[in-house]
Amino acid sequence: MNLMERTDRIVYLDVLRGFALCGILFVNMPSFLGERLTSEMGQADRMLRLLFDLLIQTKFYTLFSVLFGAGFILFIDRLRVKGKSLWVFVRRLSILFVFGLIHLLFWKGDILQTYALSGFFLLLFVKTRPTTKLFIGIALQLYTFFLYGSIYMYARSVGDQSIVEPDGTIQELVASRQFIDYISYHATVQLPQALSNTLTIFPEILSLFLIGAYLMERFTIRPPATRTLVLVFGISLVLSFPALYQIIRIHQGPVPDGLANYFFVWLSGRTLAVTYAAGVALLLRSGRSLSGFQVLGRMALTNYLMQTMVFTVLIFLTGMYGTIPLWQGTLSVIVLLAIQVVFSHWYLNQHRQGPIEAVWRAGTYGLKKSQNV
Repeated sequence: MNLMERTDRIVYLDVLRGFALCGILFVNMPSFLGERLTSEMGQADRMLRLLFDLLIQTKFYTLFSVLFGAGFILFIDRLRVKGKSLWVFVRRLSILFVFGLIHLLFWKGDILQTYALSGFFLLLFVKTRPTTKLFIGIALQLYTFFLYGSIYMYARSVGDQSIVEPDGTIQELVASRQFIDYISYHATVQLPQALSNTLTIFPEILSLFLIGAYLMERFTIRPPATRTLVLVFGISLVLSFPALYQIIRIHQGPVPDGLANYFFVWLSGRTLAVTYAAGVALLLRSGRSLSGFQVLGRMALTNYLMQTMVFTVLIFLTGMYGTIPLWQGTLSVIVLLAIQVVFSHWYLNQHRQGPIEAVWRAGTYGLKKSQNV
């Protein structure tokens, strides 16, 4: 199967987006339910936390960011074909930013506003050559590497410390079922902090956007051969082993969730994301449909936002925040993803796209024009 095989969509991108969405939910779940220090977890949860750091943490926002950059190229190409202005893309990002701000009223970890703000800078690269995008993307990745590397060296020199910060305020608000105060707290405290954090991670996100844009331009012309994918899969997996070993070693020490651990978690995210992307491509090439991932990917925005809503309802129904074991949260993720696959299959049999995607499209093009674009 050609990676760029199309009906009205690119199958590989939908499947990879759906796969990444699954990983994102596993990553976000501990934050939804309330962060806890690893040292205070039971044995089962400590093992799960290690597996999360090895296989999930930082791997999937990397994939999502690269996919966003690839989608940018597709969107701009469609605007050119239809003779439309780049202001359409500006409107699209502006609506995404509003979605992100609303999302931040419920959960501090939203990435949509970061994508929107970083996405505006992609307009500077509309007319640049693919190699220019790649060069700047790699340069920004190197900058991020040295930034995290310096933080790691600082932790080594002065003593590591946990980066997990349990939020007692939210725990009290959830326990007392004060939903309005919960929203107010996010609006006045968490939202400004999230916007501030965007400035910190902006270079890394933009770098991944640019790499994704380069890959889309490069492989639209000539998709990679299966032999190349196998080679990329193997090399990226092998390159992941040193960082994964360090994560295991650190988890056996006194500070398993500190700055040193995060550096290697981030580093392994660079290589394992490549492994996952190549692995999904090889599965599709072998004839696997991966339709569950595909429907999740076609409704990625709807499913992403609904995940937050479901877990927000869960914590207020139970009144528990920061006390639910990680293994129970993991089971909840598996159940929710299964439900979302079934729902997405059903909904897409009735509609062209997900409900939030339809609102986004209508806002981007206008209610009438969106039916024909």
